[in-house]
Amino acid sequence: MLPKFTGRYVQQAIERVWDIDGFPDYFFDEKGQFYRFTKRGDVKRLPRTVKRYTQGYTLKSRFYSLAQLRPLLKRYSPVKG
Repeated sequence: MLPKFTGRYVQQAIERVWDIDGFPDYFFDEKGQFYRFTKRGDVKRLPRTVKRYTQGYTLKSRFYSLAQLRPLLKRYSPVKG
């Protein structure tokens, strides 16, 4: 889906697929991209980083390797109500 430009912002649909247990603002989409919700409610894409030959992501200023994140992944289920 192509991004839609409205004024100053670009709107893009992101489908939330995986949540991180203990980190409600962080999630993965269907393409495997990592995102977080900012305090303003915006969605920000986070890059994968490498520290000493280990790939991972930074969550709340702490580095988590892919092996550490894997057990924390939970399938996203929208709240109905």
